[in-house]
Amino acid sequence: MRWMLATFLTMTLVFPAVADSDAKIVGGAAFSDFKTYWAQKRDGCQPMIAFKLENTSPGEIGPIAIRLEVVDTDKGSAFAAGGVSLPSSDLPPGHVKDISIGGDHDISAHDCLGDMHETAFSAVHFLVRLSATAGPDAANVEIVRDVPMQPALVAAQQ
Repeated sequence: MRWMLATFLTMTLVFPAVADSDAKIVGGAAFSDFKTYWAQKRDGCQPMIAFKLENTSPGEIGPIAIRLEVVDTDKGSAFAAGGVSLPSSDLPPGHVKDISIGGDHDISAHDCLGDMHETAFSAVHFLVRLSATAGPDAANVEIVRDVPMQPALVAAQQ
């Protein structure tokens, strides 16, 4: 009985990605563990998304381009955008990389911190969209669509 429990726990710790149902695969690149948050700066807060990127192919994937779009649902328009590009040498076969992408516009400190009359994030309503291409001739694929920004606040790295 102990042996079976030990085997189960070992398999759970060694192979957590097997149970990851939210992974999206684009050209051999697997995207998973998406988290939205706000990076607190001196004058406001920047919308961010973090995720894991893994090369699941037996070889190089080719260049990877990832695009972030933050949509203001109150105005029905794009609020911020961001992106990152990775050469294939940055993600060899079997390797995993933690990626964070921030939007190019910030909300005010009042909106993300609130005040005595208004709670933090009560005046802002944003959704996140993430798309990517992988490989030299790949098409743009939607990874995340209309995921709400969470009110989590993290101190920005300088």
